[in-house]
Amino acid sequence: MSSTESPVSASARITALDVLDVRFPTSEHLDGSDAMNPEPDYSAAYVVLRTDAGDGLEGHALAFTTGRGNDVQAAAIAALAPHVVGLSVEEVCGDLGAFSRSLVHDPQLRWLGPEKGAIHMATGAVVNAAWDLAAKRAGQPVWRFLGEMSPEDLVAQVDFRWLSDALTPEDALEILRRAEPGRQERIARLLERGYPAYTTTPGWLGYSDEKLARLAREAVADGFTQI
Repeated sequence: MSSTESPVSASARITALDVLDVRFPTSEHLDGSDAMNPEPDYSAAYVVLRTDAGDGLEGHALAFTTGRGNDVQAAAIAALAPHVVGLSVEEVCGDLGAFSRSLVHDPQLRWLGPEKGAIHMATGAVVNAAWDLAAKRAGQPVWRFLGEMSPEDLVAQVDFRWLSDALTPEDALEILRRAEPGRQERIARLLERGYPAYTTTPGWLGYSDEKLARLAREAVADGFTQI
């Protein structure tokens, strides 16, 4: 455990994998619709990992859907709960790669994926929640938590079963070790300048310039400063 990590008892366990069904009626005004998705209700099956560590930290993540898909997605996430609830917080956060791999080996749920479809999305949401919890315990945003991992730890997070014909663990380790000398400089540059982010054009949402400007002002007034 690093000096910045939350002092969690070694006996702390994950006590709940909660799924919240969050839906927005975007189809009413066709927000974000397109030719293939004419009336989406932007939604999320929202995951919360809770523990008995007593530090108030939780892991949060989501799987995006466009409405009724939440019914399927929430059920898929809930189906993973027996593989998560009761696990040691220390062990999960200490080996996130092993945790991820453990979720895709249920002999019955495998039939529904696990590297595709709803069960794959569900697994991704649960794994992302675990990463969120681990980063919070370290007192860092997830990008910084990842950025300061050793090359060996980074390679250990990856399931190479579908990659090794193009990239082996040894090759990945060599690439990361070569890049290590400039790591702190790159972190400093990110802290100073930020990083390029994906966005979509305002026209894709179907919003006028006036509406987009109004929504941006309202978001800033509500405390969202990442604009």
